[in-house]
Amino acid sequence: MDLKEFAQDFLENVNLAVEDGTTTRVEELTTGFLEYIEDTGEINAPELCIINKRGVGLNAYDYNEETDSLDFFILIEPDTELGKVSNSKVDAAFNKLMGLYREAKDGSLIQGLDNPNDELSEIVDLVRSAEDILTLRLFVLTTGLTEYSPTTIEMDNGVIMEQNVWDMQRIYQQDRLRAGKEQIEIDFSTEYDTDLQCLKMFNGNSNIDCYLAIIPGITLARIYKKYHQTLLEKNVRTFLQFKGAVNKGIRDTLRNNPSMFFSYNNGISTTASEVVTKMVDGQMYLTHIMNWQIVNGGQTTAAIASVYSDRGVDLSEVFVPMKISVIKDEAKSNEIIPLISTYANSQTAVKKSDFSSNDEFLVALENFSRSEWVPNGNSKSELKWYFERTRGQYLDELSLLHGQPEKMFKKNYPKRNKLTKTDIAKFEMAWEQKPEIVSLGAEKNYLQYVKLIKNVRPVVTSAYYKRLIAKGILYRSIDNIVKRQNLGGYKANMDCYLLSCISAKSKKSLDLDYIWEHQQIQPELEEVILNLIPLVWSHLTGAGTGNQTANVSEWSKKLECWNSLKVKLFNTGDIPANIQLSSEEMLDETLTASQLDLINKAWDYSQNTWFELANWAKKNNVLSPLERRMAYGYGVTKSRNKTFSFKQAQTALKMLEKAQGLGFELS
Repeated sequence: MDLKEFAQDFLENVNLAVEDGTTTRVEELTTGFLEYIEDTGEINAPELCIINKRGVGLNAYDYNEETDSLDFFILIEPDTELGKVSNSKVDAAFNKLMGLYREAKDGSLIQGLDNPNDELSEIVDLVRSAEDILTLRLFVLTTGLTEYSPTTIEMDNGVIMEQNVWDMQRIYQQDRLRAGKEQIEIDFSTEYDTDLQCLKMFNGNSNIDCYLAIIPGITLARIYKKYHQTLLEKNVRTFLQFKGAVNKGIRDTLRNNPSMFFSYNNGISTTASEVVTKMVDGQMYLTHIMNWQIVNGGQTTAAIASVYSDRGVDLSEVFVPMKISVIKDEAKSNEIIPLISTYANSQTAVKKSDFSSNDEFLVALENFSRSEWVPNGNSKSELKWYFERTRGQYLDELSLLHGQPEKMFKKNYPKRNKLTKTDIAKFEMAWEQKPEIVSLGAEKNYLQYVKLIKNVRPVVTSAYYKRLIAKGILYRSIDNIVKRQNLGGYKANMDCYLLSCISAKSKKSLDLDYIWEHQQIQPELEEVILNLIPLVWSHLTGAGTGNQTANVSEWSKKLECWNSLKVKLFNTGDIPANIQLSSEEMLDETLTASQLDLINKAWDYSQNTWFELANWAKKNNVLSPLERRMAYGYGVTKSRNKTFSFKQAQTALKMLEKAQGLGFELS
């Protein structure tokens, strides 16, 4: 697939999504670009926010508290498909983003607006509350092609302003890299006019060759500018945007004492699948590196690249020690590279993830998402939900397919049915009535979700998986309902608080099975949500009360916000009983392994066993009438291929044991 074919495919998928009527072309294009940029690890979890006002513009934004980085995104389109976008047009887009930032900072962005709770006020709150913003990153996205050279400068207030351009060529390149169609091959001599003198180390290991070299800072910066976080795929850390003493120290050395950088810095550790060297006057030089990865020193690399365009920095004096480990046996690379990364990073306090992508809980969710078909009435289902256990997994799998297999994959797993780990964490934490945690942002919420899962250790069953998906459908339904109200902002906060309200009012007894079976929420539930919106909106913003909330984003992160809203819920109507499950119908969503074993033991008995037990008990006038009906009900449940709850399994096995004591014999 060449660039033109990729662009046509990309835009075709956008048009198909727009035909559903739930999104606009601008939203879908922006989402498509953000998906690829998120795949690189460069951004966190941006929120769509379409603003088009004179002199300012925005398509999405993100604030990462961990890195004190504020990201603004804007989309521009060429006049023709894959057409060239002029530098002046890119400059104009950057100016719109900068205009937004300045007007948000001085408050002029919302002056004269009739509705103070407009979407713009959310941006103003964000900019004004983020006093410690260290980096403002501006992203111009375009479906055309550019030849723009972004810059990085320090603004008057000390904030680093970084420009980024993602055009269709760059999206295509990322797609090829993730698919393994295009490896990172560095040609030092031709492309970077650099001869890297090196030493080959003898280590007696048949699997690895080791080299030592010194790479110029300018060369390292240019390589990173081209490949970005793709170079750091195997690194256990991400760049922290100069937050903290270490990264600030790197920046200060680059600016004030670049000639001492080599002495002060430990250098970078890298891996490769192959290198090419040459001998000149008895000295070895490195000319090519294939499949290059930086496994330690990602922060050093990104720090140098971030000041590459800074007029106050002379990178010609900056040199970086570099170690290259060439993994000769490709089959062992996935085993060796993570170990090199882990041990290379252990010299500085790097915390290992408490919940890796290989955790059995996530693996189980992935397995169910590949096997459970979405109900489709009487006809054969062609849809599944796609749980992305590892970042970029959906794109990876899709990029390996062509022709009919590719079409079938898109048919079975439409993009709208993709769920990530942070998506699931959002649904589940809101259902657990912790909207103040969800409001902290995707990453912080996910860490809290990890703690919850590790404490509870639920066993993933088919029923558990289906109910989890149902919560996702509910969350997205709430999002669409809130969007239709045109409230003007704070949609993410509204979404999680509304779901928590539904969970609290139903005491978690909402009929999630209906939502899974129909892949949509009940009409009665939509009415409940609509009735709750004014209450939640007023509580979060103070609208209509004369007591406007100064900072909605910060207020929504406080436990007090949720606790005080719960009190107000007592004065709202009940959730209709017909869309809730009875205690008997409710499934335990946090089963332990022993509980699951007991359920499986009860499930192993055939439906005929339970029907025969009910008939035997009636014929011999033993067991209570209720027990007889329950036995018959277990047979019906089994015949419908529905799962027993833990309580049902307990009762069923005790009843069976009791009946056997009275003379009942299994056939």
